Amino acid sequence: MIFGSLSGKGNIMANHTFDQYIRKEMIINVAINVLINCAIIWFVKKDAGPISAGGEAGFQVDILATSFLLFFIMSLVVISIHRVRFRAGKLPEFHHNAKNWRHKLFGRLPYSVWLLALGFALFALLVFAPITLGLLVVFGISEFSPVTYTVFKGVWVAVLVAIMNRTIIEAAIIRILPD
Repeated sequence: MIFGSLSGKGNIMANHTFDQYIRKEMIINVAINVLINCAIIWFVKKDAGPISAGGEAGFQVDILATSFLLFFIMSLVVISIHRVRFRAGKLPEFHHNAKNWRHKLFGRLPYSVWLLALGFALFALLVFAPITLGLLVVFGISEFSPVTYTVFKGVWVAVLVAIMNRTIIEAAIIRILPD
């Protein structure tokens, strides 16, 4: 199935492929999320001294909270924007492959923007946060300076958002395809 022809609108972006569109969206999404997360962590922790792993103000709690909140809020925004763009016929062609395991899975996900966002947030909390915290333990990192933690968090957010951007967009639009 071709996405553009299913939208019922003739205003499909003719000069961009879906992959190019995803790359553009990923760059924008990464930049926004890195700026927001780095600004928050910098202004909250810049005068706090070393940031240790444990405790209420430790980076372990921050990574857990950020994993959940980052993907919950980002998914709400990205899913909503792409459903509106789809309905307006402003997405490039997307080829839905009924045999692709990811597309099959996305087709079974709930339609609700809130439930999808909650699902992505729980995925990040249960997968990305433990991997991150585990790697920090393996490398023996138990403390960050505020500057180092801000840089770490910026890189970490950039990588996670880049990894999940396409998945969130595809999940948003596959679920609204007519059968």
